Amino acid sequence: MMRVLRTWGLMIAFLTGGVFSGLHVLSFIIPYGVATMLTITFLGLETREMRPQWRHAAILAANAALGLGPWALLKALGFENMAEAAFYAGIAGEAASAPVIVHMLGGKAEFACTGLLLNSLTSALSFCVCIPLLIGTYAGNVPLASLFADVTQQVFGILIFPCILAFSLRAVYPPSRAWSAKLKDVSFGIWMVCMVVVAATAVHRVQVADSAWQEICAIALTMGVLCICGFTLGRLIGGRQLGLECGQCLGQKNATVGIYLAMNYAAPLVFLGPSLYLFFHHLYTTWQMVQHGRQQR
Repeated sequence: MMRVLRTWGLMIAFLTGGVFSGLHVLSFIIPYGVATMLTITFLGLETREMRPQWRHAAILAANAALGLGPWALLKALGFENMAEAAFYAGIAGEAASAPVIVHMLGGKAEFACTGLLLNSLTSALSFCVCIPLLIGTYAGNVPLASLFADVTQQVFGILIFPCILAFSLRAVYPPSRAWSAKLKDVSFGIWMVCMVVVAATAVHRVQVADSAWQEICAIALTMGVLCICGFTLGRLIGGRQLGLECGQCLGQKNATVGIYLAMNYAAPLVFLGPSLYLFFHHLYTTWQMVQHGRQQR
């Protein structure tokens, strides 16, 4: 039964969210869902395997390039909104759910967790430096302290708190390390619910965007290309040994932070960039899950 759900469940979740876009009102549950999945993953980690590697540094450099490169190119061509949309989507750090997905796909979650810790820190600093100094804000000058507080709050709630909770539980009750494998199906169920809400939110945001469909399609195309570049570049960095892990670390982004910051500091249409990127990277992840499910038969 679970094999069938892993193969078709995520596709059904996407279709359900797309048809019932009113479910976007449940978007507040996504951070809690991701934090819960991450806590379960952290419980089973082998901390000895979490040493930084040169590939982590390469991913950090590539992540900065994915944000600033398209921004500079599109801005030079005169596409201001598309440039900012690409920035907010491209420079966002690794998604907190990436180690969970790597674990589900049979990869090394420890590598992805190390990347998550490093990428979250550098991405937060990148947002705080680049928005005031390079990108600018739609609402005018924004205090650096306020911007840093916003990013820190997002990172702490989704990443740091689950880490503290999981390792505290491991220290107090060592047998809890085995819960990660036992609760794998629970994580998948939470992931399916999140995918319904993600699809519903993406459709809703496109529906309420006050802009011509040509401009929305142009941003969607840009995000699709950016997503492909992220996963492809990540797999090239990882090679045969860590292609899956590096692909998820670079391609699966914490677009939630990008959406939040874009809605507060960018022009009204810009938030569609990270919103659509979120949809595309989950679509690719869903395809990977389907392929993995078929291989497990």
